[in-house]
Amino acid sequence: MQVRPGAGPRVRRAAFTLVELLIVIAIIAVLAAIILAVLPQAREMARRAACVSNSRQLVAAARMYADDHDRRFVPALTRGAPPPSRGYTWCVLLQPYIENEDILVCPNDPEPTATAQSTCLPHSYGVNYRLTYNTAFGWSPGALTSKLTNISNHSQTILLFEIDGELEQMGASWLQHGLSRVKARHTGRAVFGFVDGHAKAYEPEQTVQPVNMWEPG
Repeated sequence: MQVRPGAGPRVRRAAFTLVELLIVIAIIAVLAAIILAVLPQAREMARRAACVSNSRQLVAAARMYADDHDRRFVPALTRGAPPPSRGYTWCVLLQPYIENEDILVCPNDPEPTATAQSTCLPHSYGVNYRLTYNTAFGWSPGALTSKLTNISNHSQTILLFEIDGELEQMGASWLQHGLSRVKARHTGRAVFGFVDGHAKAYEPEQTVQPVNMWEPG
């Protein structure tokens, strides 16, 4: 019997069965769903981290301002701007201490606004009037704000917070406004900057219970 050159037993090639192919497709679909669910969360975490960084830098700038002004906080508003402006807001007064005006804007704030009828910059943050508004001491050309040395608990006293831009305001007072001016841009939380320099995201109600962080501690 003659055997043709190259002839031999045929080798059956392995192939996916329909069931195996469906399983692979199902696994890919599950992985894709997980990734799509995680991506928005990761994006929000990155934006919140950027907002926290902005707040830290602004508090650091405010502390540098205080070092140059007899330990007094930057005023929310002070006189001196040409009419009809009411005055310069804290955003403008801190300009020499910040490297980039972008830190005035939260990544989740698509339309930041400036304070109405004032010389200001678009901003997503407001200051705590309890520390920074000189009308509490009587309106005057000077910046009669509270001093760093008047605050005993720097780590639990709010200096700035995320503000509702639609109001076109520069800050808020807990006694007058409560939490009505706070804007929770991060899945129900807002970022708050504290006198000691740290910043953290809280649900707004957490800043008044069990401790009122708006009042100097």
